Amino acid sequence: MSPPAGSMSWLQRAALASARVHHAGHVPAAIRGQELQALAHRGLVEALPGIELVDLHRPCIAAQFRITAAGRRRAEATPRPQLIVVPCASRKSDQAVAAAEQMYIGSYHLAARKAALAVIGSREQLLVLSAKFGLLRLSDHILAYDLTSGQPGTVGPQALREQAHHLAVTGCRVTVLAGLRYAALARHVWTDLHHPLAGARGIGDHLAYFATQYGPPAEARETTGGRTVSTGPTRHSHTMRPARAISSSGAIT
Repeated sequence: MSPPAGSMSWLQRAALASARVHHAGHVPAAIRGQELQALAHRGLVEALPGIELVDLHRPCIAAQFRITAAGRRRAEATPRPQLIVVPCASRKSDQAVAAAEQMYIGSYHLAARKAALAVIGSREQLLVLSAKFGLLRLSDHILAYDLTSGQPGTVGPQALREQAHHLAVTGCRVTVLAGLRYAALARHVWTDLHHPLAGARGIGDHLAYFATQYGPPAEARETTGGRTVSTGPTRHSHTMRPARAISSSGAIT
């Protein structure tokens, strides 16, 4: 469903931001249907010369549209869309094939995913970085595998960049909730990514940081009758709270 006139959905903003940084200005194939038609209607994107348009609701790999001058101006004037990337997990489901959200069952991955969703409140703004398959949406189905980042067979930089453009996330402002190896892998796509766990001393610090994101902040707690209760909203603020032992504030607003 298209957003109200004058506004843009997260995917529309992400698609324009990605097209803006693409060498040929191509609009990612992830956006189609009414959302793509709305961008074209506003003059923000246009069909590529010589391209015979197919059903815009059907999945398509090849680029069909490119950003216009008006689209570039709009992308430059619009805050970069936010995206959080979490790592895959060594512990996996015993299913041979499953969606990413069902395949990865390790406690670290689940904690990172919970923290990310508590901050952004949208599955659309969350991707899993798999050492084997690269960038995954939670709904993407994958085969079971045994590989961690840095081992032979790890997804390459070029494949990640191509995936990121296809998914319309190359122009996003990215926060990585993962260890150093996964952050280094993600930097092949987003050189200016934010890594709030860079100053952590170990996994314990990571998990403590995640807990600060999905638990109520100290200022939102009060003690009543011997019980500690929350006194205000704690989720979907789009701001990551700082945690002790982490050198960076983690803000992604």
